[in-house]
Amino acid sequence: MASDTSVIGSSVVPFRLVFLMWAAFYVEVMFGVPLRQFGIVPRTFQGLLGIFLGPLLHGSILHLISNTIPLLFLGAVLFFFYNRIGAQVFFRGYFWTNILVWLFARPANHIGASGLVYALAFFLIFFGMFRRDFLSLFISIVVLILYGSVFYGVLPTDPEISWESHFAGALVGIGSAITFSKKKNVS
Repeated sequence: MASDTSVIGSSVVPFRLVFLMWAAFYVEVMFGVPLRQFGIVPRTFQGLLGIFLGPLLHGSILHLISNTIPLLFLGAVLFFFYNRIGAQVFFRGYFWTNILVWLFARPANHIGASGLVYALAFFLIFFGMFRRDFLSLFISIVVLILYGSVFYGVLPTDPEISWESHFAGALVGIGSAITFSKKKNVS
């Protein structure tokens, strides 16, 4: 179980990322700076920058909000209950997801943090299944109840939505769950 000081620290990483997402959106809207052009454009030199910046950029306020809420919740759960591996899982979800999108996605400008959201959700769901201890299974069930619809998001349903980011995030989340479920002390 996490200590009292980690309760506050459990949300620091996701809150910082969300702050940067909102700051980027603010700069784009208030000053007209076209930051969205710096998303992930697969297999292009310019698109490499998107691996770092793509999750910070959003197409609309609704897009931003729809990534903010689950990112804060899932990120806080990750860091609170699994603080010893939380940073590694978060890092993988951010970078490995974006690298996979850059390598394999269709030619488009992929923006938004939903790939990271999917990585966190799939990690939390599958970690409990692989780990099989009471707390991890309980977290898996809660996340599955709240975010079970993520399984549909990995399918190509809307050409305006980067299902590739969702799919890559799911793969990274499941891969991380497999890798870290073998560690003895994760909290």
